[in-house]
Amino acid sequence: MTNAQTEPGSHSSARAGVSRFLARDQEASSSPPRSGFSIARALRTGLVTGLLFAMMLSASAFIALGGEVAFLTAQSTTSLSASEDERLSEINRLIDAGDLTAARQMLADEVASRGETHQTFFLEAKILFREGKYRESLKTLERALSLNQRDAEVYKLVASNAILVNRMDIAEQALKNASQLAPADYTIYFNLGALYYTDSRFPSALPVLEKSATLNPDYVPAQLFLGLTLEELDQEQSAADCYRRAIELAERSGFKGEQPYLYLGRLLYRQNKLDESLPNLQKATKANPQSCEGWCLLARIYSAQGQETDSVAALNQCIQADPKYSEAHYLLSRAYVKQGQAEAAAKELSLFQELRKTEQNRKDPRKNQRANQ
Repeated sequence: MTNAQTEPGSHSSARAGVSRFLARDQEASSSPPRSGFSIARALRTGLVTGLLFAMMLSASAFIALGGEVAFLTAQSTTSLSASEDERLSEINRLIDAGDLTAARQMLADEVASRGETHQTFFLEAKILFREGKYRESLKTLERALSLNQRDAEVYKLVASNAILVNRMDIAEQALKNASQLAPADYTIYFNLGALYYTDSRFPSALPVLEKSATLNPDYVPAQLFLGLTLEELDQEQSAADCYRRAIELAERSGFKGEQPYLYLGRLLYRQNKLDESLPNLQKATKANPQSCEGWCLLARIYSAQGQETDSVAALNQCIQADPKYSEAHYLLSRAYVKQGQAEAAAKELSLFQELRKTEQNRKDPRKNQRANQ
């Protein structure tokens, strides 16, 4: 990473944004954190000086991995262990198991008997996170940080919450803090690299994702995002090698997503290597019959090979999975033209145009506002 990325002063505007965000939340809260302590302050002081992070694995990025990549807290066990405190570890286990009612009751008993600690605040914040109360979870994490700024799991949970309220500045700070405290945690570097990728900061994403892959060479998502990043940096052969490595790992480990096959097939399609692309895309749609991108790429290859019947069948599979997937309707209109079905072609083209208009309006809030006036 460059000096500009780690220079404390380079993130002054991001820190100001964090303060304003948390201030608004605290004004709305009936019980603000004690001591006036804030995440923004914690992230500015001590060993966390100047290390902030921007961006989240957007929803599309998580979807792109078929839900295989859980949020940072999903596999964390905080800094607790059974030998240190069996009771707190049991609460943490209940949260991970999804038994939030039992976890909350046990946590209340723990606080009543032994008082509040940074660990109980963390566990409370984790329950709130699992309940979808992300802002409340963030405010509770402020209280954890007021007591202990050296627990990487707290910062990881801060990042997870910040991602879900679309505060990438907070997420960036928190993930970089976590990486300083837990330099061997490959999930931190993966999420940091994926966030850089989603923010189109590809040169910054590359070394972070490479570190994640080095720390855990068997982690499929790191190989996938490394491949995506290499593609953006015009290193297509290296990208293809990452996808092939991901396929090997997926087949060995039982990874369920279609992405390793889809990404390699898509890259080979763009390189006009249709014969090599085809079997990978067939495996992708077999792994996930709902993969509209896979079906549409298959349809394009079948059409290029003169197999219009197979192309139409693939597109119908896509529409069955998602009737509003606009590309499928466009490709169907072209296929019907080739087959001489003018009326069917016109119908599909009309559907495509309507869906595209809806998509564009959805992406442009100004158009939505005008439409509602």
